[in-house]
Amino acid sequence: MKIKTISPLLATSFFAAAGYYCHGFHLLTVSSPRKTKNGLQSKFSSLSPSGSRVTRLHITAPQDIADQTFDLAVIGAGPVGVLAALLAARSPLNKKVVLIDAPRASGALMNEVTGEDLSIGGPTGLFSKALRDTGKRISVSSLKGMGLRDDSVWNEIVNSCVELASFNARDTIRQLEYAGVTYVQGMAAFADSGGSSSLFVTATDNSISTVTASKVLIATGSKPFRPGGIPFDGKRIFDSDTINTLSYLPKSVAITGSGIIAIEFAKIFKNLGSDVTLIIRDNIPRNALMKIGLDKDIAATLVADLVRSGIKIERGAQVKKFNVPRGNDKAPISIELEARGGGERPSGESTSLKCDIYLAAVGRKPNTANLNLQAAGIKADQYGGIEVDSDLKSTATGGNVYAAGDVLGRPFLASTGMAQGFAAVK
Repeated sequence: MKIKTISPLLATSFFAAAGYYCHGFHLLTVSSPRKTKNGLQSKFSSLSPSGSRVTRLHITAPQDIADQTFDLAVIGAGPVGVLAALLAARSPLNKKVVLIDAPRASGALMNEVTGEDLSIGGPTGLFSKALRDTGKRISVSSLKGMGLRDDSVWNEIVNSCVELASFNARDTIRQLEYAGVTYVQGMAAFADSGGSSSLFVTATDNSISTVTASKVLIATGSKPFRPGGIPFDGKRIFDSDTINTLSYLPKSVAITGSGIIAIEFAKIFKNLGSDVTLIIRDNIPRNALMKIGLDKDIAATLVADLVRSGIKIERGAQVKKFNVPRGNDKAPISIELEARGGGERPSGESTSLKCDIYLAAVGRKPNTANLNLQAAGIKADQYGGIEVDSDLKSTATGGNVYAAGDVLGRPFLASTGMAQGFAAVK
């Protein structure tokens, strides 16, 4: 049996995407490493909130625990992994837990001055969550009305994001320390020799150590699906991870997608004052939402909210061609549209649009490629999603490996993943 969705949490998260609430869960990320001169990641590398001292989590070297056996090894320090580690380590379970994560390899937001991971415990969409909260705290129109330039406005937005992410990271660190969770940084994978109780952990210096545990929980999250034909550059054309490197507030945004991430970013950028166009392949946006498990009435309400917000929806459309100006970052991108599946759009429908940036938010896929699952007898589907039974137990030869969160596939929601992590531990 493959766990796919938890419906009540699915509905809740869609309303969160629309901006109806934004607090209540610990926000980690599995994304592609990117470095920019002016983007959000570089801001994270040099700032801490209000000059405050950032609490550091003690990092244990893999070789220092090679002779120990843990009750539980959790791979991935995102919201699912952190929740599971804390649940297992705390009373009444009181298990001996090791949490293994590779923040630099996964593209987490790092403070390069201190070497701290400021996204520990946060979701893949940490940037969007921080932006969403910031959009509610900062009035872009008011700042511009005060005469602030666009780059100054963006700095205010980024600084606020840094404060929110840093607060979350410090709170997560305090909880892990207090619960007695051992934290190890490195790339974890099952050994070629087989067995599912031993993990090879490769540290940043390329040294390899073995971590042994009675049970293993895989919670390594997901990464964006990148369709062919889109000229991703991390500057004007983004996926849902590289958008983290955005270095300015765009005046106009085009987004392809009809899922949670696409809708969330559409609302976020609209709240920040951008003109937003949402490109959806389905002729009826409500149906597109229902296909991924949303109740029809909630789907209709959400689409109506998008329209009321002033977000333009191009229905039954897909991008045919991109024209990205070279050597002029201020010139708009030109996008040609065609009907779903190709061909001309109906008379009266737009065939082109211009925008400052384009975001492809057309799905994600499990981040399991580097875990060497087959060596432990763990089956995965064609997309890399781990197959589990009703207890979230995988097909590992030792019967001791569980999985939760985005590694199972859809719906790729932090709330659903955390519910699965809770169930797996209990």
